[in-house]
Amino acid sequence: MIIAALGQLYKRVGANDPRTRNLLMNTLGGMVSKAGSMLVSLLLVPLTINYLTPNNYGTWVTISSMSALLLFVDLGIGNGLRNKLAQAVAAQNPVLAQQLVSTAYALFSLIQSAFIGFFLALANFIPWTRILNSTLDAAQLRRVVLIVTIAMAIKLVLDMLSYVLLALQESSQANFINFLANLLVLTGTYGLSRLMKPDFVYLALVTAGSPLVVLGISGWVLYRSRLLVYRPRFTQIRFKQAGQILSLGYTFFIVQLAYLVVFYTDNLLINQLFGSAAVAAYSIAFRYFTISSTLFGLVIVPYWSAFSEAFAKQDVAWMQRACRTMCVLWAGLVGVIVVMVVVAQPIYALWVGPRITIPFRLNFSLGLFVVVTGWNLIWSTIINSTGKLRLQIWYAITTVLTNIPLAYLLSKPLGLGSTGVVLASIVSLGWGSVLGPLQGLKLIKGTASGVWNQ
Repeated sequence: MIIAALGQLYKRVGANDPRTRNLLMNTLGGMVSKAGSMLVSLLLVPLTINYLTPNNYGTWVTISSMSALLLFVDLGIGNGLRNKLAQAVAAQNPVLAQQLVSTAYALFSLIQSAFIGFFLALANFIPWTRILNSTLDAAQLRRVVLIVTIAMAIKLVLDMLSYVLLALQESSQANFINFLANLLVLTGTYGLSRLMKPDFVYLALVTAGSPLVVLGISGWVLYRSRLLVYRPRFTQIRFKQAGQILSLGYTFFIVQLAYLVVFYTDNLLINQLFGSAAVAAYSIAFRYFTISSTLFGLVIVPYWSAFSEAFAKQDVAWMQRACRTMCVLWAGLVGVIVVMVVVAQPIYALWVGPRITIPFRLNFSLGLFVVVTGWNLIWSTIINSTGKLRLQIWYAITTVLTNIPLAYLLSKPLGLGSTGVVLASIVSLGWGSVLGPLQGLKLIKGTASGVWNQ
């Protein structure tokens, strides 16, 4: 089905167009890597549950979600670099491109170093057992959180490599690096399960350390070979270029914050309201349904840099064809989700067995969540590629302010449980579902004005 959809993409957007050929190659290459990453992720769930037990697995998932919230420390620099670097490459200005990359690395390294110092100063005073709603030893929890948090901060710096690859329209390479990191996590976790008794610290070292090893080696190799022209150098750091990156960065930061609130606070909320066992059930269902959203994102993500180039060149015809193709692919996503909801229970039984029960209404709400986020992804990709984010900022702020209170209302007073948390996320995303298409179409047609063009 996916291969057929890609065939239609190739026909619709134009088989002889270089931009389209690059999109298709990145999609096909990325699909292989993503398929591997998803298989690894699926295998990792029962392996980790067996290693930790279901309740402790819920605590581990909550810690992982907390570490993911550190993405907000990015301050939008990664996506700001992505857009500006794509423009510099399109303008055939390698000197500016290297300055942008070097400055982004330097700026982000300073920010993450300051964050690590600040976190180390506060970590011992934070009641981790209460925050994580866990009965595990407080000292052990603190060590695990420190390991995961510091590793995530370092990973964010090393992951500038991924934004460089995305700006160069090489998303398949970025996906392959991610696959290698996930594979190393799986291998390490399997080794722990065979050789060591259950221990959160060992699991944290393997899970948080593996991406650092892979990203470090990948950066060392790529910046000394085909990415040599973009290799970050101290002599090319120009903090005056930081203004270019941050001018888009702060707007991306606000949008990212809304994304984080919707996608990464659910585990925390469910853990606080219903306990770690409920987190385990939610996490498994979430992983199941995000298989489809991951594949959909794999096809859509390469369009970002391609749209940046097309928008800079005012290639309206290509943008219109590409937009229609993405909408057709989204319709296919809806069909896949319907099937996934119907067959969910037998798949859970094969995957994790009878240890964890997942209700139908949670499956239905997560399926609807994937459909809505897929629709929003199309339009945010188009809007983000142009840098016209003012309107998106306003409905991102609205999303942040409404999501958590609404989640509490639906899940506790109205008695919907974990399903209520998911439904709150769906409702909070409604602004983007309506305003996103209106702005995206205006930008493509060149008719955007006022707030639609800011």
